[in-house]
Amino acid sequence: MGLSIPLARALGIVDAPGAIKIHSQPTPRFGGVGIVAAIALWGGYTGSLYGGALWGLLLIALTGALDDRYSLSPKVRLAAELVAGVLLGLHFWSSLGWIGLALGVLLVPVMANSVNLIDGMNGLAAGSAMISAAGLAALLWTLQLEATLALVLVGSLAGFLLWNYPKAKSFMGDCGSLSIGYLLALLLMHSATQGLTAFLAAGVMVGFPIFDMLAGIIRRWRRGKPIFDGDRDHTYDRLDQLYVRAPVKTVLIIWMLTAFLVGLGLLISKVALGLGALLAILLLLFLFGWAYRLGSL
Repeated sequence: MGLSIPLARALGIVDAPGAIKIHSQPTPRFGGVGIVAAIALWGGYTGSLYGGALWGLLLIALTGALDDRYSLSPKVRLAAELVAGVLLGLHFWSSLGWIGLALGVLLVPVMANSVNLIDGMNGLAAGSAMISAAGLAALLWTLQLEATLALVLVGSLAGFLLWNYPKAKSFMGDCGSLSIGYLLALLLMHSATQGLTAFLAAGVMVGFPIFDMLAGIIRRWRRGKPIFDGDRDHTYDRLDQLYVRAPVKTVLIIWMLTAFLVGLGLLISKVALGLGALLAILLLLFLFGWAYRLGSL
């Protein structure tokens, strides 16, 4: 992971302070390449990642890396995410068919961009994704599915956090955030092979970045701003601005919220689909009510 820092400086992939950024020093933002390299090498060596799943990961990681260096347009990024989604959907063709293809095209852009959008404080995206991945590993294990990929993702993110939290020596960049989102989408697809209840449970576990992205879309639409414009009114930003006033502690709160979502997801996996859906709806109402009170809607 540390090798990405001199590499980022050599390639000019350094995040400078700005109006909507909270860091005060130029910081390398290529740490995601270490996360992707660890998982791709493990997956290729063990045969756990292969075919469309592996090619989709490599495509989205390359897209993120190019975006880190050259700032690709949102349309180019979205096109690459959709292609990666098709590749992932085809990987699950034998078990999910057309439903898997539709899920891949939907989940990859949603998860990639939602993880990218919560990468606004040191350790926030990596820590939240790590906790979600740990929960997904537990869920897959209870479903008697292979959970090693989720555990390798947990380990890779834990290693990255040593460089990113509480004080960042490196940011993951879009190479990292888009790839992490892709891998979470892949794990969601695994859960979908076991039915709607398992898929709903997994969706709740990764719910925070999805919720924050939806809140951001609603907020910008209500304010008449382009949905791709950045701002500092995310739920975690407003929580910090209004109450905590310490980003390190704010990140810990979001980690605890993610852990709660993991626990709720595990509970949903054990109950009937109707009750699970009701719990998920109540959760959404609570989260969006919270966002409204914070001024994030």
